[in-house]
Amino acid sequence: MRERLPIVDALRALALAGILQVNIQSFAWGAGDPLGFFAEPPDALDSALHLLVGTFVSTKFLSIFAFLFGLGFALQWRSLRRRLAAEAAREVYRRRLWFLLALGLAHGVLLYFGDILAAYALAGFLLLRYATVRPAALVAAARAWWFGFAALTLASTVAFELLRLALPVQDDAARLPAWALERLAVYTQGGFVQQIAPRAADYLSILGTMALLAVPQIVGLFLLGAIAGRLGWLSRPQRHQRLWRVASWLGAAALPFAAAGAWLNFVTIRDSPGDPSGIGYALQAVGSAVACLYVALLVRLRQRSPMQSVIAWLAPAGRMPLTNYVGQSVAMGLLLSGWGLGLGASLGRAELALLAVAIVVVQIVFSRAWIGRFGQGPLEAAWHRATYGARP
Repeated sequence: MRERLPIVDALRALALAGILQVNIQSFAWGAGDPLGFFAEPPDALDSALHLLVGTFVSTKFLSIFAFLFGLGFALQWRSLRRRLAAEAAREVYRRRLWFLLALGLAHGVLLYFGDILAAYALAGFLLLRYATVRPAALVAAARAWWFGFAALTLASTVAFELLRLALPVQDDAARLPAWALERLAVYTQGGFVQQIAPRAADYLSILGTMALLAVPQIVGLFLLGAIAGRLGWLSRPQRHQRLWRVASWLGAAALPFAAAGAWLNFVTIRDSPGDPSGIGYALQAVGSAVACLYVALLVRLRQRSPMQSVIAWLAPAGRMPLTNYVGQSVAMGLLLSGWGLGLGASLGRAELALLAVAIVVVQIVFSRAWIGRFGQGPLEAAWHRATYGARP
């Protein structure tokens, strides 16, 4: 069994916390915007929360999660190859991906339309093609995927803006779209079965968008994580101090893009939700590189006493990411959905943000107890059995 890296588990737990801060804002609104809409004109607090989450959270922690998926792949592949021939190892990892795909599809249809597990599983089949290539070839492949992502983002943004000019909206752009209000009603008042069809439609819409626009970025992040796993960026960070300094500067340089994108998205959602602009989302995509700063800061500060305590507390939650990720959706359903308490119709953005913090705190405490007793999360245990055909 491979030795665990506490800093990797801590990063994974931190990524899950950031992902929830975004997901909880849009849970009741459907697939229209990652941070949802404003049911009423926002006050100063709601405006500030939207801008803060858009600048410092949205897209950044998903990027960290994808990076860590690639790193985990590199470590798992190394472990598999110690015992199996290349083709047998591929077959084992394919079983791992098929389980993740099935779980993701069920999660997206039954619990939360913003599921990322299925997309990661599908991109994982692409990642598997690079399992045996040398690090230099991995770097070249990652560069190609990132170039493709940049070109696709630019082309799609230009095409979207030209389409907006050619086909202006006929209705009042300042009004919330009727479909968004319908989704809000069904997700906050409807029963579990009643929500399945609209959630499935939202989920398919998001999956289609990700297949068209996000695959190069996901695969690029996977490959970056695989390179990190191969070269020991996180297992031996003291050997890569220059790299982490560069990552810090790169992440800091991306902050203005993230802030500009957050501002444009906020203005759109506040003033013209019926006529969204693609420029803010493109800037947010560039701003996702702020994730480099977050990872670099944790790595560079890892040996300081307060940070060691933080890493130790976060790590158990990161050892059961599948359980905690799906558990977050269960918690949001119980608290916000019509088949639960239905609080999604009444809570403001600040209250939702605090609720996300509370859910994360509960998960950290629960994870410490569960890992201490069982050593592995329940969904992770099922994943292990589906992959290897044996009890963990």
